[in-house]
Amino acid sequence: MEEEFFERRYLESVDACPVCGSRQSQVVYEAGEGVLAQKCACGGYYCDHRLNSEGLSAYWQDYQNREHSAVEEECALRQRMYAVDYAYIAQFLKPGARVLDVGCADGLFLDWFAAAGHECSGVEFGHEAALKAAQRYPVREGYFPDLDLAPGYDLIIFRGVLQYVHAPRSFFSKAASLLAPGGHVYVTAQPNMEAFCHQVYRNRFRFSLTPCDCVGYTPQSLAAEFAAQGCVTAGQTFFYEETPYADPPRDIQTLYRAIEARNRGDEPEGMSPPFWGNMMTMVFRKN
Repeated sequence: MEEEFFERRYLESVDACPVCGSRQSQVVYEAGEGVLAQKCACGGYYCDHRLNSEGLSAYWQDYQNREHSAVEEECALRQRMYAVDYAYIAQFLKPGARVLDVGCADGLFLDWFAAAGHECSGVEFGHEAALKAAQRYPVREGYFPDLDLAPGYDLIIFRGVLQYVHAPRSFFSKAASLLAPGGHVYVTAQPNMEAFCHQVYRNRFRFSLTPCDCVGYTPQSLAAEFAAQGCVTAGQTFFYEETPYADPPRDIQTLYRAIEARNRGDEPEGMSPPFWGNMMTMVFRKN
């Protein structure tokens, strides 16, 4: 569980937006005891405390087995979600594309691209995960902006990654510099901070800000960041009913009860349900 890493020895204060550096922000909710979620004028969201270097090392060193692969049922659902993610981005790919998955975990998402004949490689910050992925693909272990990588990629993937990044613009600029002309960046499994569920549930949003998931975006703010790197928005969608997580009758009823609670001035019970708009998927093309 993330909470074990919220000890003060693992945290550092954040006094400016990590996306744009502005101090023009407002508190949107309490993300934990003494930890506040902020919204910046640039449209980005961030926590005013995040993991420090010691916390990052402790959090990621065994993340693969502790969290990512710990629950068999969740792994099975993720595999089904990989199929949805791949089917969407495949329409943008040329045959034999050169693909880089940043935050590739154990490399299982890359399997879909390799099976279609694409040239696959990965980057992974967590040592344990990098070792697993490297059993099947060329994998560079380390901090993406600092790695010396040969440019010319047709696709760079950020799947469930950007919410953890402390210096987002260094990731955006690095990705843009590595793309071939006409190449694409695929951002998916990315929490959407303007989602209706986020507005209703706030710190009980299933993908709310924490000192671990410390930065958030809206479609507009993310599009603006990549536009500044010379990339246009080529695709945008919000997976829900096609995912293995959706149960529309149940989810709508749960959300309705949460809205009623808010109208009474109460906190919603439990965490937010899967719902349309919770997670955004975006594709950016380099001009």
